Amino acid sequence: MKLHAINARLAGVMAGMLAVLTVLAGCSGTGEKVGERQNVQSEADADGDGAAAAPAKEPVTLKVQLNSVGNDFERTEVYEEIKRLTGVTMNVEMYDEQKFKVELAGGDLPDIIQVPNKNMKELIEGGNIIPLDDLLKTNGPDLQQPLYEKSLDYMRTFWSDNTNKLYMIPVQIGSSDFGFDQQVGFNVRWDYYKELGYPKIASLDDMVNVLAEMVQRHGTTKDGKKVYGVSMWNDWYTWGIRSMGLITGNGMYDVNTQQLVNEYTDPEHSSIWDTAYFLYRAQQKGILDPDAFTAKFNDIVAKASEGTLISSIATWPFTRANADLLKEGPDKGFVTIPLEWGFTNVGGTSVSGWTDRAFAISANCKYPERAMDLINFLVSEQGSRLIGSGIEGVHWEYVEGKPVMKQETVELASAGGDNWKRTGIGMIANQQGLSDYTKLNDGGIVNLFNTPEVFATKLNSLNKDYVEHYGVTYPAEAYKRLVEQGKVKTLANIPQDVLSAMPSQPDDIKRILTKVDELLLKGMPVVVLGSDNDLAFKANRQALIDKLIEAGANTYFDWYKRSYEETVARLASGK
Repeated sequence: MKLHAINARLAGVMAGMLAVLTVLAGCSGTGEKVGERQNVQSEADADGDGAAAAPAKEPVTLKVQLNSVGNDFERTEVYEEIKRLTGVTMNVEMYDEQKFKVELAGGDLPDIIQVPNKNMKELIEGGNIIPLDDLLKTNGPDLQQPLYEKSLDYMRTFWSDNTNKLYMIPVQIGSSDFGFDQQVGFNVRWDYYKELGYPKIASLDDMVNVLAEMVQRHGTTKDGKKVYGVSMWNDWYTWGIRSMGLITGNGMYDVNTQQLVNEYTDPEHSSIWDTAYFLYRAQQKGILDPDAFTAKFNDIVAKASEGTLISSIATWPFTRANADLLKEGPDKGFVTIPLEWGFTNVGGTSVSGWTDRAFAISANCKYPERAMDLINFLVSEQGSRLIGSGIEGVHWEYVEGKPVMKQETVELASAGGDNWKRTGIGMIANQQGLSDYTKLNDGGIVNLFNTPEVFATKLNSLNKDYVEHYGVTYPAEAYKRLVEQGKVKTLANIPQDVLSAMPSQPDDIKRILTKVDELLLKGMPVVVLGSDNDLAFKANRQALIDKLIEAGANTYFDWYKRSYEETVARLASGK
């Protein structure tokens, strides 16, 4: 997610609060080449005016570890088009922190990885990833364009372990803005919210109370399963227990105070303790899912699909459910309620790109030139447009010299379901080099869905009901209006490039942070589930805070604050 977006788009997700806020034999395999590539062409190519001709280079397969990618990406049209245009078959491995640790320790990293920021120093010092400066000259023509100059200089200066070499290629650089709908936030069943009379939500307590009333009215599914109001997924490390920061704006960098705070020890300004309080209040109301501290993301998707969960911190788990619910009624489905306070995870401009997403080539790779070919394409204008908007001539086209999305593609996206999923559009936004709103050489932006023309045509019955209630023209405009009124903060209020430029944690700090986070993960269920009343909650919370302090939480924060201040000064001096 951006020194955000989880976005998608993953929600990413910022250090501290940003922490609230992965193909046959390949370079690391036997080194065998893939058989003759089929001459598959798009409709546009057949007409002679489509994408660039397929490369003459012999096809290879690379093992590529990607962060936050759907399981089905290798069975999509976008995947096949990347393969056709680059001659590289991606054997995709999704990032898993524990597996990554094992691979790193054993020197068995995939050919291409997306670097977790906290592992950057270790990867460089251990020779696990290779410098890319020479490969950039021979196999990175798009990356040599002026558009990328500041970002690559930034990477050499701040993401090179003081070597001033280029080890990583950033993704999602450039400006961002609201899309069609705001995906991260307080997501609930719209028909249930409407049934309650659109109650005002001004606090975490209000959020819980609204959900409790929904569960009281709709406590079982059609097949008799119990419905819960609140849950979370736990396979994104500490993302789940920090997730309320994506609404409140609290975190290591507090967007409300515009200052650093120790979110481990300051319960009044903390994404961690915001989440704990929200879960505790849900438990008190009897609407907390018993699996809240064990469920993984796919479990949450399953619960949403079977109707046993009626809220989430993002729309991502509800994509499948929304497609089915629309068949049951015009106003049925999940939406993000625009809250007139706090923070919404969108916007801002960044040269550093999204946290934990920068591409690197591992030292294991036997074909680094081809790996660079692939990275160059993924982050190029053409690759970014393909990832965000689909295939030219198939999903979008030029009309009077202007790139526009085809209406049938817009309708496909609105309908959702398997046919839409098979396009692969937007599925690897975490690997897209340029942000959705970056203007390309053809005059259009990367993501052609994010235009007024498309917004006006893609409203389904659920969206229409939503925008009519809020008096806007597309769903995200409801939140955008609150931002323009100064009621809600966004990523534009966070110094993203400062946070990204902060040095890697030294080993002693890394050990402290690991211990603190482990204590937090183990202690949070005790605080939430073991508190019978508010006094007990505060006592249990303080007991865990004391353990965190004993484990070094204050030492970690002191290092973080000092590093932040030094980075601010370094950026200001341009060195």
